[in-house]
Amino acid sequence: MEIRTLAAQERLKFADLLDDWRLAEGFSAGDRFRYQVEFDPGWADECVLVAVEGGRLLGGVSLVPRQLRVLGHSVPTGGISNLYTTPALRGRGLATDLLERAAETLRQRGFELAIAFPTTPPASSEYFEKRGFVGWRGQQSILRTDPEASLRFAANDAAEVTLEPVVSESERALQSIKAIHAVYAASRSGTIVRDDGLWRACFHLTPAPFEEFWLVRRGGLAVAYARAAILDDVLTATEIGRFEEGADGLAKLIAHLLEPRAEDPLLRGAIASRITSRELRSFLVLPTFDDIGLTVALEHRGIRSHPMDDARAVVRCVNLVALAARLDIDLLAGEDGSGFLRRVLPPDAMVYWPADRF
Repeated sequence: MEIRTLAAQERLKFADLLDDWRLAEGFSAGDRFRYQVEFDPGWADECVLVAVEGGRLLGGVSLVPRQLRVLGHSVPTGGISNLYTTPALRGRGLATDLLERAAETLRQRGFELAIAFPTTPPASSEYFEKRGFVGWRGQQSILRTDPEASLRFAANDAAEVTLEPVVSESERALQSIKAIHAVYAASRSGTIVRDDGLWRACFHLTPAPFEEFWLVRRGGLAVAYARAAILDDVLTATEIGRFEEGADGLAKLIAHLLEPRAEDPLLRGAIASRITSRELRSFLVLPTFDDIGLTVALEHRGIRSHPMDDARAVVRCVNLVALAARLDIDLLAGEDGSGFLRRVLPPDAMVYWPADRF
């Protein structure tokens, strides 16, 4: 058995292998891999490691090049994606071998961090934490609407605030969203720095097959945006952003996401037979964020927030010396990568948008 980079003629085989890993309704890891091949500007065959024996693919892992914001710096980071082995071979250390080779490959290629977003076993958060990754623990919010308070607010809603659906062909809307993202994400560690290529790809590199993407305008000027999709059968805000004056507008958009639709654009395929739009939109999961202004605006609109653990990111330092130098933080005596990350990256200072996950 050998671990090597993927050959071009093996792409379809690897995608077919990943199809047995279901990620979201009607969406598999194989689908995600196919989208990465077609749309991710950083993708290459050399970014995929596979375990092969006798010409048979036994498993593999994708390396996704990204720039991660950490304490105001852009850190070269390798995303760990599609870590998968044939079920019959699990328990023999093959996935661990792939993960270690991936970490070493990232270090050799000049990356300083590795990040993964575990979803389901066997590659759970605990699995990664036993292999040198630091589990990130934040608190996401479960948002529900108080109908009476919502009706009272709707009667006084500002007419100049409008909601506009965003499509990939809308260059004007995309430029506005890029400007909002640059301001809102700049001070938040954990967000991905998107260049023009990654912005163009973001409409395809989504964590679910269908999403809603909305822009908020006040008096014609863009002030906020939000994206939403069904993840784990739950309506989830996959990314939000706003200018300073956009808190009320963003709260209005979130309230809109909580309103049932006669023809719900997110309810397609098998899930449409299991749940109604009213049930789907009875609550919304908002990933961990630090925005007091938005929290106040949501409460004012009658949207109640309930905290819940959010532990869907794990990070590993693959080049400790380079990372410490980039962040201009001295290492403590005997400090390893895990200890350094726990010291400098407190959970309440990190934001990981599901839209950035791979």
